[in-house]
Amino acid sequence: MARPFADILRELGGGNTYEDLTAKLAEVVAAVTETRKIGEISIKLKVKPNGDGSVIIADEIKTKVPEPPRGDSVFFVTSGGSLVRQDPRQQDLPLRRVDAAVPGAA
Repeated sequence: MARPFADILRELGGGNTYEDLTAKLAEVVAAVTETRKIGEISIKLKVKPNGDGSVIIADEIKTKVPEPPRGDSVFFVTSGGSLVRQDPRQQDLPLRRVDAAVPGAA
């Protein structure tokens, strides 16, 4: 019977592959939980003959981590073509600061 895949996976890259997969899976799960979008993690193994009855296994880990939406920003276009955050057609209100009254003070 062949050795279990999990045993081989733990030894790939001197254990670094297993640790990287664990960290990347946690990253994907956290992002999926936060964004409620689909994420992916995949591992690709290339097995090459080494010529003396041994093989070389190279691994590649890829992730697709969902990102939260960045949100949109509204800008207004001035008559000169510049972008501004406040509507240039809107008048400014003459607002002033009013201090709150202290209860019990006359």
